[in-house]
Amino acid sequence: MITTKEREIWAAVQEHLTAVYGPPEQWPAQNPAWPLPTGLARGSDPHLAYLTLVYAMSGGRKPRPLWKAAQQTWTADPQLFDPFYLAHAQPFALLPRLTLYGLLQKPKTEATVWQRIGQALVMRAQGSVQQLLADYDYQAGRLLAMLTQSKATFPVLSGPQTAPRWLYGLVSVGGQPIEGAAELPVPVSPAVARVLHSFSIAAEVVPAGLFDVLAELDTDGRD
Repeated sequence: MITTKEREIWAAVQEHLTAVYGPPEQWPAQNPAWPLPTGLARGSDPHLAYLTLVYAMSGGRKPRPLWKAAQQTWTADPQLFDPFYLAHAQPFALLPRLTLYGLLQKPKTEATVWQRIGQALVMRAQGSVQQLLADYDYQAGRLLAMLTQSKATFPVLSGPQTAPRWLYGLVSVGGQPIEGAAELPVPVSPAVARVLHSFSIAAEVVPAGLFDVLAELDTDGRD
C-alpha cells in the first residue's frame, strides 16, 4: 500500500529528475538498457527475453557496464538468450560464453540463475514473456504476486528489488502495456540512496518508474 507520505516524497523526487532529464517521457532513452543490440526488434519476444535475463543479473551492478556487456554478448552469441535453448542447457557449459564480455559477476551462481530463468519461461509460458504477461492480464500487481510466490521457479528475478524493476523495464524499454508497473515500490539501493541524499530526501522505497533514472544519476555507478 502506497502511503500519502510516500507519494509526497516521490513527487519531490520526480521534480528533481525533471529538472535534470526533462519530462518523464524522455527518461527511458537515458537508461543504459535502452539501446538495442544488433538484430533485436524492440518489444519482440527475443527482446523481452533479453531484458528478462539481464535484469535478473542487475542487482547491485553498475548499470552501464552491465548493459554494455549484455549488448556485446547478444551480438556475438544470441543463442544464450533463447529460453528454449536454455531450458535444456547445462549451466557449467554456458560459463565460458556468458563470461566472455563480463556479463556475469558471480559466474557459477549466475550461470545457474540464467539457465533457470530461461527454463522457467518455457515451463510457465511456452518461452514467451509476452505470453507470461498476458496470462496475468498485464497487471503489475498480479505479476508481482506470482513472482513472490515463485521464488524457486524465478530465482533472483522474483526478489523485492529486481521484480518491480524488471516489470517496469518491460514497460519503459520493452514497450509492454503493464498496468501499474511504474508505481510498484522498490527498496532503495545504496546508489539510489546517494542520489536521494544529494536531493536532501530520505526514503526507504521509490517507485519503479523512478528507480533506474535515479541509479543512472549516481556517479559511482558509471563506468
